[in-house]
Amino acid sequence: MGKQALRFAARACVALAAALGGFALAGVALVVASGLYIYYKEARSFVPPDEVAVNQPFSGARIYDRHGELLYEFVDPLNGLRRPVPLDQVSPYLIAATIATEDANYFENSGLNVRGLARAAWENLGPLTSEKDETAFQGTGGSSITQQLAKNLYIPPEDRGKRSISRKIRETVFALELTRRYSKEQILEWYLNQINYGGIYYGVQAASEGYFGKSAKDLTLAEAALLAGIPQSPSSLEPVSHPEAAQARRDEVLELMRRMRSIQIGSERHLALSDAEIDAAKAEPVAVVPQQFVLRAPHFVFSQVAPQLEAMFGKDAVYRDGLVVTTSLDLKMQEQVQQILEQWIQQFEKISNSRNGASIVIVPKTGEIVVYIGSRDYYREDIDGENDNLVSLNSPGSSFKPFVYLASFLKLGWSPGTLLSDSPVSFRESNGTVFTPRNPSGGYYGPISIRNALGNSLNVPAFKTAQAVGVSNVVAMAKAFGFMTLDSFYGPSIAIGGVDIRAIDLAYGYAMLANGGVMAGQKPAVPHAPGEREVDPISILRVVNQKGEVLYDADFNRVEKQVVDPEYAYMITNILIDPSAQCLTFGCGGVQVPGYSVAVKTGTSEPYDPRGPNARKIGETWAFGYTPDAVVAIWAGNSDNSPITNIFSTSISFRAMRDAMLKLYGGAPQTPWVSPPGLVRSSACGRSSIAIGCSPDLVLRRGGQGQELA
Repeated sequence: MGKQALRFAARACVALAAALGGFALAGVALVVASGLYIYYKEARSFVPPDEVAVNQPFSGARIYDRHGELLYEFVDPLNGLRRPVPLDQVSPYLIAATIATEDANYFENSGLNVRGLARAAWENLGPLTSEKDETAFQGTGGSSITQQLAKNLYIPPEDRGKRSISRKIRETVFALELTRRYSKEQILEWYLNQINYGGIYYGVQAASEGYFGKSAKDLTLAEAALLAGIPQSPSSLEPVSHPEAAQARRDEVLELMRRMRSIQIGSERHLALSDAEIDAAKAEPVAVVPQQFVLRAPHFVFSQVAPQLEAMFGKDAVYRDGLVVTTSLDLKMQEQVQQILEQWIQQFEKISNSRNGASIVIVPKTGEIVVYIGSRDYYREDIDGENDNLVSLNSPGSSFKPFVYLASFLKLGWSPGTLLSDSPVSFRESNGTVFTPRNPSGGYYGPISIRNALGNSLNVPAFKTAQAVGVSNVVAMAKAFGFMTLDSFYGPSIAIGGVDIRAIDLAYGYAMLANGGVMAGQKPAVPHAPGEREVDPISILRVVNQKGEVLYDADFNRVEKQVVDPEYAYMITNILIDPSAQCLTFGCGGVQVPGYSVAVKTGTSEPYDPRGPNARKIGETWAFGYTPDAVVAIWAGNSDNSPITNIFSTSISFRAMRDAMLKLYGGAPQTPWVSPPGLVRSSACGRSSIAIGCSPDLVLRRGGQGQELA
């Protein structure tokens, strides 16, 4: 500590003595000497406010869609909402009202309210108060603006309410140091950005926006006086819950301002108020318009964005680091798909008991999630709306079949023209029961190609294919394709819904098919287990901190992985875009999107209750549609898994998917499908004990065999 600081400390000790009870004349020299020692000891631990602020809760992450629309702002439940602004962005009325209320001679004092300290010392440590009196330091007190800032910055929250001598000394020393080191304007700016204005609002900007929906620089005299009065008792003067008390306190503040007439609000600035201005402000009603907190795409924010932020920046980052997060979501598109989903759920709700739905849209070339609807309505308790059905485990029904057939292409060399026998088959489960799969029609079609078996969503050929490939091989390949929940024992019924899968994983798997076997996205924020996918879909595009520094940019973290050769992926796609392959079950072209070449796969799961009261009822329905430009996925059912009846996958799910795809394109042309050069048309294909022949169809080029595709 330099000579100038020591001289300052010596002068300050007179004020400090008041805090220690220095009103007694005897022992003044001893008090001053003791005060110097205490001051020097405490001052050594002083930390600049900027450094303290960095370590304190600042503000929650603000989450935006890709076009800058606010989705949500996280608020620390313990430390509130903060919006720091420079002093020149605060209304002069608010500055004047604060000074008149909290510290009338603020621009002239040393950082201490000496008169208030002397009064507090007499009340708390006077001759009528014993040393052990539990009421010590329970008097009126007298803290300046600078002392209040010191308390908020340097005294732990759990100690701020204690009126101990040691706390008061520390607060006093730090207030003096603040005054010695910084300008009055800087101290006032820190104070106005730190003080609690009731509820979750800390700082004048957060309070201005929260109570009046305006910036702090635009506050009127009446509004400024109301805010300036709240810090006296934030819980009882908060104007939303206590408007009458807030108004009475506001009028008290206005009278304090009237009494001062001309109020110093800067080193060379004063604000003069007339009686007419004061009276007009008192006549105004308390016009508080509490702002509703924005929460859009809640499942996306809570299920996708927040966990990634925690993984990248730490558990508390969403509450404390002031992050500004730009996501991949397109809010306008999200709202359009939400309306479509609601329309079709409403139309079939009464007859089916299908009361909920979910949807996700992914861009195959980038892996970016542009729509994420976890339920029909997040706020509806009667449908368990908070449940995110995109990450819930559900039976996919037939929508998993393309990946089983894809495994047969890779493992067995089969192709769309491979013929299978659609005939009765039974399988003894591990529990001893016998399972016999049935086709949607209940009948059998004899020899049938994979093209027609998959296009018509027949169960028996898919079941036999899983047997031929080997269920363990299906599982291993599916994990590489992007399915993250295959961690149990399965039988061949895995091909027709005997497995629990997340809708987001199914959609991402279809995105891989749409992108020619390439999984596009980002490296997982938390690496997955060996053998599982190495790429995740993208939900965060950019993260910057409160200083505008870029902490994360998806463009520098994008990855692609060719998990399937494009020829294999296209063979599946070519089946799913073929209207002639749908005739047996859906009618030729019955699940197509008008005007577009969309690969479509539906699914219907049944409750696993073959002999119980829910036999033949439906668990949920699915529909997936994809082009090179987008994957649209729809789930419809009930979050509590209660069964539904009287509908098909074409009732809610397909229609919502179809309409969403049409809305997505809005009449614009799609990117055309392009057949990879390694495919030809031939009747040669892989065989096994289950395959019974081949019909001319797409196969891999082998030694010049086959007919070139047009």
